[in-house]
Amino acid sequence: MKKIVIMMLVAALTSSGLVNAKNLESQRRSAENIGIDTSSLKEKSATAQHEIQPNPIAGLAKLIAIIFQLLFSPNGDIEIANPSTEVPQVDGALEDDQEEEVYYEGQPYDPVDPAQLPEDPFKQEPAQAAAQPQQYQQPGFQPFHQPAQQPVYQQPQQKEPRADISGQGGEVPEDLKRKAMDYFSSNQDRIQNKRYIGIVDFSRHSSKQRFWIVDLQSGASRGMRVAHGTGSDPDGDGFATRFSNTPNSKASSLGFYLTGVLYTGKHGKSMRLHGLSSTNSNALSRAVVLHDSNYVREANVRQGRSFGCLAVANSEIGAALSALRGGALIYAGLSGSEF
Repeated sequence: MKKIVIMMLVAALTSSGLVNAKNLESQRRSAENIGIDTSSLKEKSATAQHEIQPNPIAGLAKLIAIIFQLLFSPNGDIEIANPSTEVPQVDGALEDDQEEEVYYEGQPYDPVDPAQLPEDPFKQEPAQAAAQPQQYQQPGFQPFHQPAQQPVYQQPQQKEPRADISGQGGEVPEDLKRKAMDYFSSNQDRIQNKRYIGIVDFSRHSSKQRFWIVDLQSGASRGMRVAHGTGSDPDGDGFATRFSNTPNSKASSLGFYLTGVLYTGKHGKSMRLHGLSSTNSNALSRAVVLHDSNYVREANVRQGRSFGCLAVANSEIGAALSALRGGALIYAGLSGSEF
């Protein structure tokens, strides 16, 4: 459909010049038949014919502009080929979201107390040692000799690396990280949280970690699973292939986001998102948010689908909100593509 529209637009651009030149030439010839001075018309006709001479560079520039406008118009949809011909083996599938978020101007909400969020999003809670069963001792019995208690050797604790501490998430895709950092550097006045950024790679299957929080001070990253919209994955195979900025599309949107207010919504702890790109400019009005969910888990399963929101597991929402609150940048893209 887009190809047909592009061809029609290109034809319209070229044909308008040809029609104008033909009209001028027809007027000139008619005037000659009745004895009118046609010198001015000859000049206009020659000028018009000269103006419609093909200019490859200008034509290519117009074509690129048309394609860009079609792809990135505020309500334009983006569709890609399935990133993989094989669906990875998973240990099950989770149910989709059943309750859509809403947004309207002046909407009341219950705030989230920042004190309830982890102070350090990258800090792992120390594992509690299992309680040792007490040895039974007969009442009143005192042994003649208590053997000296042997010192127990404790292996020194090793500090866990901070990169990808949530599991096998892999490295942050370099192309997406580069695009995010370019935008971050060029829009410092918009971005208030300059410590952390979020990066989403929707080219990965939903069973994989594909949402990273990046600490710009240390370079460390934390990977986690994240849902995509039902409109982005109509066949439910776990791959997102359609992205939209259109209301009621139930699809995820690509582009740059700025995090907004924290609130307690239908899914618990949540955070508003403001779309900064033409491909996600309706994020706020569509109620596309970052929120807690029961249909996303840190496990090898096909995650449930959202209504377009960035939904993460219960175990990850605290770290995500703690790091990305207060005007942080989130970039949702497709690794290995122009998006």
